[in-house]
Amino acid sequence: MIYSNWMSYIKDDAKINKIVIPGAHNAGSYVMNRMACCQEGDLYKQYEYGIRHFCIRLDTASDGTIVLAHGITKGASLESVLYQFRKMLHQTESEFFIFDIREYYDQKIGTVTMRYKADPNKVDELLAEYIEPEKYAFWDFDNISDVTLGDIRRSGKRYIILNEKKDYKYSCDCPCIFPWNKKAYGCLAPEFTREIIKIFDENSTEGFYWFQTQQTPNLGTQVGVVTPIRLDMSLRPYYKSIIEQLAADPQRLDKVNIIAGDFMTYDHSKVRDILRLNLVKQIVKPGLEAEFEKKLFEKN
Repeated sequence: MIYSNWMSYIKDDAKINKIVIPGAHNAGSYVMNRMACCQEGDLYKQYEYGIRHFCIRLDTASDGTIVLAHGITKGASLESVLYQFRKMLHQTESEFFIFDIREYYDQKIGTVTMRYKADPNKVDELLAEYIEPEKYAFWDFDNISDVTLGDIRRSGKRYIILNEKKDYKYSCDCPCIFPWNKKAYGCLAPEFTREIIKIFDENSTEGFYWFQTQQTPNLGTQVGVVTPIRLDMSLRPYYKSIIEQLAADPQRLDKVNIIAGDFMTYDHSKVRDILRLNLVKQIVKPGLEAEFEKKLFEKN
């Protein structure tokens, strides 16, 4: 299935921050309640659907276990998630992953500021036990904008641990932006598809551009406080138009990189449309373009 090995089709000279990479927003929320759940499939299923950027946010449970978090909601243990990562690493050597791992952001709720903590030493112990960053983490580089997929392949490394504070051994603080605006991301679907393109155009980076393509429930917005799955179902008929707006403009196409969303394993449509941008950018290996596109549309 191409979604499990799609990177094998990408040219060696493709810059890693120019490849169009499907991402899972709040990748670890699959066991959370309906108000916090943004994905239905676990991390391994997300990998099978082509996800290569994983948003992992951490907190600590009352028993001291490091867990994945979406705000105040706690989910699966980090240990169980890293077990899935290890399984991915042993499936195929063609794929490269970005693990964006950090404590959940401080969050103000009314007059109270919620703070989320996960002992970096405990996180390091789990990373070392399950995914061996000393062996597999790609970290010794000067500028991410100079790194090609071929550089990573020749190094034998398999992933980047992305963390702006470098909280963990072998983690990287390379530039990464994910612009967001409460009003724009709280628009109803038709307007949302236009507003987030405006935000995309207003921002740029020499590092990873992490483009969020999911509506966000919030008080005081058009969508209000509803479940992420309800928003996702309302957005799906319009999702292709987001990708088409990126494909139609050369400047947008040049800088598009990580495209993240909710419920990426509901079906293959989102990832399929995202991955097709690599064909438009002409970074699929010569002679394999037709095969790449055909396999994207095969029944899975």
